[in-house]
Amino acid sequence: MQVRQVDVEDDELLRRIHEVWVASRSFERPWNDPQSFEFFALECRFEDAGEEHRVWGAFDGDLLVGYSRTWIPLHDNTSKLFADVVVAPDHRGRGAGTALLEQVVDVARSRSRNEVVGDLLAPADSTTEHPYRRFALKHGFAEASQDSMRHLPLPVPSQRLDELAAKAEPAWRGRYELATYLDGVPEPLQQSLCDAANLVDAEAPTGDIDFEPESVTPERYRHELELERDQGTHRLTTVALDPATSQVVAYTDLVVPGGSGRSVWQWGTLVRAEHRGHRLGMAVKVENLRRLQVEHPSREFVVTGNADANQWMVGINESLGFRVREICPMYQRRI
Repeated sequence: MQVRQVDVEDDELLRRIHEVWVASRSFERPWNDPQSFEFFALECRFEDAGEEHRVWGAFDGDLLVGYSRTWIPLHDNTSKLFADVVVAPDHRGRGAGTALLEQVVDVARSRSRNEVVGDLLAPADSTTEHPYRRFALKHGFAEASQDSMRHLPLPVPSQRLDELAAKAEPAWRGRYELATYLDGVPEPLQQSLCDAANLVDAEAPTGDIDFEPESVTPERYRHELELERDQGTHRLTTVALDPATSQVVAYTDLVVPGGSGRSVWQWGTLVRAEHRGHRLGMAVKVENLRRLQVEHPSREFVVTGNADANQWMVGINESLGFRVREICPMYQRRI
């Protein structure tokens, strides 16, 4: 088994990586809604000024049987390397995953990173004896945080959204203003939106892993929006504004991947600490779902992930109708 870095401009190899990705994500997961090769290729080739991204392939002879992706933050969380290791289902158990993981650790050491962080998807009722979880533990990773992936069937009944909005409204009405934007917020709001979004991982419960606030700037935010436009993806963002400052104090993102797929991704949601207690989390989520169901009525479900310890956000999501579909524990290996 040989591991080497993949040239992401090599269409033939990248197509094989996409095949492995689709096969792996679809294995025993009938709800998987994979993106096209074109979507995947644009993501792999995207260059973010704040992050170094590399792709590595595991080859059995000339055949690529697995791959890993590594992300190295350059301006924040500089002790960490984030990784994803994927092996085609019909080539597992032959050393590809181990070889890829050894390469990931070598990269971390070469870049003076003393933490490798990744996650995995496993059945909701799985124990630590599940093959994916045993593999992580065998290779020196500790389960640092227990997260769950929840799905929300669409459409959410309008009556249910009305009920939830009515319960939240007395707490925020008169203090804040809500606004929803398609494919990015206006430039005057971008700095305060980034300031809020940069706190998501740092303020959410993450078990034994400590995250610093991220350092996404309006320039990087606009660059991400360009990628999404190229992919045919649409982002819906609902924000709560403080009228006194015209700044974003709460936000939530729903992302509709390009193509004719079935799924929608719930990305970050955050209320600034000094503005909590006014039901803004529920208010922005309800408003964003309303807009989603108008703009994209053919989508069938929303996917979100939350730490089990984040009972506040879990409570909001379950009130909306999200239910656990699988677990997504986060793992950490210290070097």
